[in-house]
Amino acid sequence: MIEEDISKEDIISAYRNMVLERFLDKKLLGINRQGFLPFYIPNIGHEALHAAIGMAIRDDDFFYPYYRDLGSDIARVGLDFVLAQMFSTEMDNELGRDMPLHISNKAKKVGPVITTVGGHLMAATGVAYSYKYQKKPGIVITTFGDGATSTPDFHVSMNFAAVYSLPVLFICENNQWAISYPVEEQTKVEISKKAEAYGFTGIKIDGNNFIEAYHAIRNAIKDVEKNKMPLLIDAVTYRMGPHTTADDPNKYRKTIINEGDPLDPLSIIEDDIKKMKILNDEEISNIKNEINNMVSKEVERYEKMNKPGKETLFKNIYENEPWYITEERGEIE
Repeated sequence: MIEEDISKEDIISAYRNMVLERFLDKKLLGINRQGFLPFYIPNIGHEALHAAIGMAIRDDDFFYPYYRDLGSDIARVGLDFVLAQMFSTEMDNELGRDMPLHISNKAKKVGPVITTVGGHLMAATGVAYSYKYQKKPGIVITTFGDGATSTPDFHVSMNFAAVYSLPVLFICENNQWAISYPVEEQTKVEISKKAEAYGFTGIKIDGNNFIEAYHAIRNAIKDVEKNKMPLLIDAVTYRMGPHTTADDPNKYRKTIINEGDPLDPLSIIEDDIKKMKILNDEEISNIKNEINNMVSKEVERYEKMNKPGKETLFKNIYENEPWYITEERGEIE
């Protein structure tokens, strides 16, 4: 059943975003295996949650993602911005200085991805403090994996956010694995219940179901803004691929969810949109073909783009360039 705050067009848009993320994710993983992309963080299994986050965030909200947020990033900053960074092109906002999927965009209110697990949570909480102090509209939304809930940064951030009543929504993309460590061995309680220790609300949702995730995140954003208190969402999903391209999940994982299985987020939304008579099998197939062709063309285009020039090597580092840097610049020009 479609509720009043989500239309058929919204669901189709979300589905297209999920298909885009799936095909792009597979394409980038393949390029890495061929040796043309040095490193990649697969997102397969997270598509419904990413589409929900991307659709629920408003213009005034600040988004602080973690390294596995391809679909959310595309929704926030656009495919071109992401691919420019992914392939370290001359259009890359980071000037080729960071790993793939480590984006930032000040104009779009997207904080810089930090590689260290949970390391960005204190930064996101700090942004929320600035929002409250400056009385800015909107809230801060930050994402992280279940492994991050075992870090000191998570607990410090949760406590600080609660004590100072900060407008921050913590979303745990609980994909069951902290690299090779299963969630049941990380914690004795459900992740959603950890919020109680700090005096605010935690909820658990199905992160594989787009419609449920969208409503939960949208309502949580409203609650944070209205109640002027943080909130924690434990969004249960499943990492269908490896942690990174440096990982082999077959060495530690017995349960495998393959594409097309009932728990695959794309299977779930496709079943929903067919039951609701929003799209039929032929229309679903056409969308997949269209997006697959588009992804192939866009990736090929960005693979061929020029890299940042050597003159950018020292750009955006010093306000007043020291003499020895000036000398070094002369040596490479």
